[in-house]
Amino acid sequence: MAMTAESNQGQHRSLAERLNALFALACWTDGYGRRREYSTAEVARAVTVDPAHPTTLSRSYLAMLRNGSHTNPTLSVLEGIAKFFDDHRPSGTPPITVQTLVAQEDPEEELLRQQLANHQVRAIAMRAGVMTPAMRRQLLKMMAVFDQDDAADPDAGA
Repeated sequence: MAMTAESNQGQHRSLAERLNALFALACWTDGYGRRREYSTAEVARAVTVDPAHPTTLSRSYLAMLRNGSHTNPTLSVLEGIAKFFDDHRPSGTPPITVQTLVAQEDPEEELLRQQLANHQVRAIAMRAGVMTPAMRRQLLKMMAVFDQDDAADPDAGA
């Protein structure tokens, strides 16, 4: 696996990072045709009411998993979360399993990371499309500053 800053020093992504990537990928389209991410509360509620498993999941507990302050969920909680995201994954993407959430080496990890990056690029482009020309120029200036900061930092991208 290539070493990148985004991949947590190129080794292993945490459960929180994997969960947040899944939240970014499992989107729905609202009545205006905009892509929306499921909220933490919506996912917790859906996992709890799903009759396929006995797991209950509170919004606050799922939020702790997402921010990394709790890192040892039960197998039944992982199964409930994996089932939700598998049921809501984009077509053509690999199945979401408990292994996806906890594996140290996930063969589909690069694909998941690329899909997240594509989602983020689309989100930025959609927001830029409604900006004024002056706002877009300001955004480009900010991006140029970020590029300079990365070039000056020898650890950037390592």
